[in-house]
Amino acid sequence: MNEDQRSGMTIEALDGPATPRFRRWLAGILFAAAVLRVVLVVYAERDPSRFDYPDTHRYVQVARNIAAGLGPIDSPEVRAGTDPLYPAILSAGILLGLEDTRSILRFGRVVNVLCAIVSIALLAAIGRRLMGGRAGLIAAGFLAVDPILLFFNGLVLTETLYITLLLAGMYCIIRQQGVPHAGWSLAAGIMLGLGVVTRSTSLLLPVMLFPFVVAFANSPRVSPHGFAGARPCHSLTRRRLALLFILGTVAPVGLVVARNYGLFGHFVPVRTGGGASLLEAFGPWADGGPGMDRIEYPIVPAGTDEYERDRVHREAAWNWIRANPRESMQLAWAKLRRTWSVTLHAPGYSTTRYLLIGWLTVAPVYGLALIGAFLLRKQVFVVLLLIAPGVYFSLVHMVFVGSVRYRLPAMPFLFLLAGAAIDYWRCRERPDGAARCSQWRIP
Repeated sequence: MNEDQRSGMTIEALDGPATPRFRRWLAGILFAAAVLRVVLVVYAERDPSRFDYPDTHRYVQVARNIAAGLGPIDSPEVRAGTDPLYPAILSAGILLGLEDTRSILRFGRVVNVLCAIVSIALLAAIGRRLMGGRAGLIAAGFLAVDPILLFFNGLVLTETLYITLLLAGMYCIIRQQGVPHAGWSLAAGIMLGLGVVTRSTSLLLPVMLFPFVVAFANSPRVSPHGFAGARPCHSLTRRRLALLFILGTVAPVGLVVARNYGLFGHFVPVRTGGGASLLEAFGPWADGGPGMDRIEYPIVPAGTDEYERDRVHREAAWNWIRANPRESMQLAWAKLRRTWSVTLHAPGYSTTRYLLIGWLTVAPVYGLALIGAFLLRKQVFVVLLLIAPGVYFSLVHMVFVGSVRYRLPAMPFLFLLAGAAIDYWRCRERPDGAARCSQWRIP
C-alpha cells in the first residue's frame, strides 16, 4: 500500500466522499478562520471608526424600516433604493430586541463571521470536486487568511453574504456533474437569485452561468478527475434541470420586481439608483472611483418620484458617453485598473504597511492563478467556470465605478486556480509525482 492509500487521499477518493484526512484539515482551517474573525470582531468593537462606511448606516436604516413594517425603504422619498436581502437579515437582530446601532452592527458582524465560515467550507468542497482535495484545502486556506476579505468580514456590508451565496450556487451547479438532480439545479438558481437581491450588479451573472448548468448536467468529465461510470443525462432531463434553474433564479428576483412594479408601475430590476451610479461613473467629475459627492445632477421637477429621477440621471449619463466616447473608454480602463489593483485606493490605506499587504498577498495570488489556469489549459471548461465571476464583475465595473471592493466575489475562484498551481508543484516533488500528476492530464 502506497502513502496515498494509507492516508486515504487517493485521486479516486477525492471525487467521492470526503476522506478523514480532508475533514481534519478542513476542520483545522475552519477553526483558525473562526479565531481570526472573532479577533476581528473584538477589534471592530474597540475601533468602530475604522469600520464605519456610509453604506453601513443605510443598511441599518433600511433594516429599521423593515422591522417597523414599512418594507425595505430608505425613506418616504426613496422606497426601492437598496438591495433588500442584507437589510432584511439585519432586521432580524432588531426584531430580537437589538435597538441601538452598535448592537445591530455587532449582529451584522456575527452574521458575516458565520457566512465566512460557510464560504470557506464551500470553497474547499468545490475545489475537491473540480481538482482534488489538496487544491480545495489550499484555496480554503487562502480564503481563511486573506487580509482584505478578512477585513470585509468586519464591515456591515453585503460582500460577505454575497460571496457565500455565490459559492453556494456554484457548488450546486457542479454537484450536477455525472449525477444530475433536479434539487441541485433548483438550489443553484435560488442561491444565485438571492445573490441578485443582495447585490443587484450581479443581475446578469446567472445568465452567464446558465451554460455551465446545462454542461455539468450533461458531462461526466468536466473536471480533471471526473466521475467514473457516470452517464450524460437525457435531453429531456437537461431541459427540466435548466427550467428549474431559471425558476429558482427568478423566484426571489421576481418578488422584488413585483413589489417595485406595484410602487412605480414600471419594471425595476431589484432597485433604483442605477442612474445616479451611472452619473458617478461618467461625467467631467468622474475619475473611475467612487465620487457621489462630486456629481452635478441634472435639474428634475419638484415632486418627481425616484423612478423618474433615475431615468433622468441615466439619460444624462448616456448623453455624456455619446458625446465623449474617447474619455468614456479611458474611464472604463481606469475602472478596470482600480478594480484589480494590487494596492488599495481608499483614503487612509495607502501607507507602506498597506502597500506591503497588497504586494505580499494579492500579487502572489494573481501570479499563481495565472499559472494554475495555464496548467489546466486542457480543462478549458473548468477554467472558464472559475474565471466567469471575475470576467463578469470586470465588465460591470468598467461601466460603473471601480474599486477593490467589487472584485471580492471573484477572489475565491482565483484562490482555486492558485491552489491548483501549488498542488501541481507539490505532487511533482513526490517520488510518484509523474503518476500522480498524470491524473490532471496536464503535459
